[in-house]
Amino acid sequence: MLIRNVSILKSGQMLHGRDILIIDRRIAKIGKDLRDEVGDDVIDGRGKLAIPGLINGHTHLAMTLLRGYADDMELMPWLREKIWPLEARLTAEDIRWGVKLGCLELIRFGITCYSDMYYFPDETAQATREMGLRAIISGVVFDMRPELLLEVEPFIRRWKGDELITPAVGPHAAYTCSEETLQKAKEIADRHDAMIHIHLSETREEVDGFLLSKGKSPVEYLDSLGMVNERLAAVHCVWLSEEDCYLLAERKANVVNCTVSNLKLASGIAPLNTLMKAGVNVCLGTDGASSNNNLSLFEEMKVTAIVQKNAYHTPAAFSADQIWQIGTKNAYKAFGMNMGLNVGAQADLALIDLRKPWFCPETNILSHLVYSMNGGVDTTIVNGKVLMREGVIPGEEEILEKAQERFLRLTS
Repeated sequence: MLIRNVSILKSGQMLHGRDILIIDRRIAKIGKDLRDEVGDDVIDGRGKLAIPGLINGHTHLAMTLLRGYADDMELMPWLREKIWPLEARLTAEDIRWGVKLGCLELIRFGITCYSDMYYFPDETAQATREMGLRAIISGVVFDMRPELLLEVEPFIRRWKGDELITPAVGPHAAYTCSEETLQKAKEIADRHDAMIHIHLSETREEVDGFLLSKGKSPVEYLDSLGMVNERLAAVHCVWLSEEDCYLLAERKANVVNCTVSNLKLASGIAPLNTLMKAGVNVCLGTDGASSNNNLSLFEEMKVTAIVQKNAYHTPAAFSADQIWQIGTKNAYKAFGMNMGLNVGAQADLALIDLRKPWFCPETNILSHLVYSMNGGVDTTIVNGKVLMREGVIPGEEEILEKAQERFLRLTS
């Protein structure tokens, strides 16, 4: 595949008239006037900007089926009264179409990889593979569903080594898993060198409960179990002490911040400046579409920047360049992905139509991407395969129809 005459970003500046050659699912060359060495597909990049694919660091993709179902509630009543009862009715077929609906949205936002924690991980993996996206998929674990723990290791064995799917372990949270469950989840992750994906210190209630019952913060508690390390994706991390931040940094753990969801559920604002000063690798996720209510990382970047500026009372904090690094390079590091517009990197990228009002005038392209971006992803490519071209995704209409049918079944 050859992308001709496209613009690219280098050191925050936009360079025009570049070609990108893709061979064997990797970026082989980037330069001017490249020769089409393969001859299988040529994409006209005129008027478009190539960006590396984005990673949505935390979501529950099949919850796109619950978008708008239970809005404007606090987290625990939202879970106990609305989400968990409905989730008890989920079938593998619901998950299949909910995941495909979510994949449509990710593709349209230039997201080429996502990290998921939800039920029916095999169905999630298969549907994601059919859609052509890359994913880190966690087999979720709860004490209220003890059979799920038994299913995690077989799931990892089935998908380990897959080209697109990376299996992981997903203990839901320290407050929904006993110490024994957490230790068993850790043992599985250790055996397979897999990531652990967990909600952590999301609410004040959660942190206060651990301080009262165990005399430790949730971060300190997980660390006492040996779970805080470079393979940990700690999601939310809203209510952290300074000591928690430095402990996460010392253990080289990764934090996935979900600003929009945390704001919508009134969970609070994560201390990102403190985390980053401590040296923690911070990236971004949207959470599920039932609590966000979309899967756009562009919106996540903008809201994160604005909220953090206000939290630290200075507009100079969290520049567009810094937020872009959090949304791209930090995510690649967190999930061990060889991504980016670099020779040898995975051919996961998106082309953005620059002929949109929010990209004019051509001043600071990073500022436009973080603060102005309001759509315009034209083409999305994953693993060297075009998933969307000129805004068209094959099979989209059927997915929308099936997803609507599954929602009506769940809520009837």
